Amino acid sequence: MLLHKRRGRAATAIAIAILVSGLVPNAAPAAEPVSAASAKLSVNGKSFTVHTVKVDVKDPSLEVVPVVAAGGIGHDEAFASIIGREQAVAAVNGTFFNAYEKNSAIRYPNGALLAEGELLHSGENQTFVIGPDKTPAIRWASLGAAVQVGQGEAAYTVRPWGVNKYYGADNVDQTVLFTDEFGGWIGFSGGMKIVIEEGKITRITEDAVAVPAGGSVLFLGLSANNRTHVLPHLHVGDPVVVQPFATGEAGADQPAAWLAALGAGPKLVTAGEPDIDFARDGFTDPGITQRAAARSFAGVDQDGQLVLGAVSSATIAELAQIAVRLGLREAMNLDGGASSGLYANGAMLQAPGRSLSNALVVRRTAAPKVQIELNGQLLTDFKGRLAGVTTMVPIRPFITALQAEFQWDAEAREATISYDGATLKLRDGQSEAVVNGKRVGLTMPLTILEDSRMYVPLRFVSESLNGRVEWDASLYRAIIDL
Repeated sequence: MLLHKRRGRAATAIAIAILVSGLVPNAAPAAEPVSAASAKLSVNGKSFTVHTVKVDVKDPSLEVVPVVAAGGIGHDEAFASIIGREQAVAAVNGTFFNAYEKNSAIRYPNGALLAEGELLHSGENQTFVIGPDKTPAIRWASLGAAVQVGQGEAAYTVRPWGVNKYYGADNVDQTVLFTDEFGGWIGFSGGMKIVIEEGKITRITEDAVAVPAGGSVLFLGLSANNRTHVLPHLHVGDPVVVQPFATGEAGADQPAAWLAALGAGPKLVTAGEPDIDFARDGFTDPGITQRAAARSFAGVDQDGQLVLGAVSSATIAELAQIAVRLGLREAMNLDGGASSGLYANGAMLQAPGRSLSNALVVRRTAAPKVQIELNGQLLTDFKGRLAGVTTMVPIRPFITALQAEFQWDAEAREATISYDGATLKLRDGQSEAVVNGKRVGLTMPLTILEDSRMYVPLRFVSESLNGRVEWDASLYRAIIDL
């Protein structure tokens, strides 16, 4: 997946999607997927009131992702406003940020943030991760991005210092990738701005530039090193592929397939036992290592469900004991103090005392969403939809996988797909398609929905492309091989 393709934004070329007929998912679980509770626990003779929210991350009607303030990375927003804007059914404050920075535009997060394979902010932390199998886990991870310019033997890879993280004017050798999650313009002086749109470099300038919708800007500090060794490899028109990467205790990983990640720390619990190591996790501030304060945490229980929690005052050591008492097998501290906030099902269980840079939210979708696996790769930037007993999944990745020719007639609202001697014509609002000049009836009319994607029957398209479809009920996933 391209890191700079933002969720929910229409691309310049319209995306197309397809319907899977005949795959009837099992009914959603009867148990409530988001439930809140409060309990009084005693730790070392002290009593604590702990608020918790349990989330079934495998429920296909839920999305669990980190989000940033409405103004983008560097800004903050009231917790209640974030909840309302995201239509969240549950939420907890996220990673640390520069809360005391006077300039309200540079209150940057201090941890990694990733949503549906898209890296919102780089970081190196203990990290809460929801992998492609919808299993939550907590582990050390370093998340960043690689920018490949050109192709074949001429390809050159830039590894920015960070994503959406400016390092200050004194760091003349910095390279930073800014995505549209940063918001607004990139006007930092002393650097070259390389604008990336639609998978290629469209502009190279020292002037201020807007981050293009669905694109990114690579900022190069004007050091002798960057001028000599990096800039000569970058040219207007060069193709660009931006990919997130992750390294950790088990080596390299593929975060483009992750559903969510949020880095904070320190780690509280491993394998059901307290596991606090401030040096390992990079914490020296006495406010974290010694003092009691309002705390928030994220954990995983024995059933593999996500547990979010908050307590009004506790040390990190006490918080670890609380997490163990709650039966968590993994747990991690989140930002705390005046940032600590927890919400579920219409109730503010713990209200933060300040606006927040970011939060981890749980959204309930209008209809269950379907994961899509194409040729062994999970597509985090495309989701399926249900229409009665029909499962809808996107055809855009099919076009890419097959290297098929695609044309969009905006006036006629008609897509033409050509592959291996076959030509398919699909027109918005029609209950039939044209295959090699012959009209073929469809089980549902072609429709362009609010996400600017046209939906057509998969049975028709898969047969046309000689594809095979399977259904994984446990993950609500359509598995397609071409």
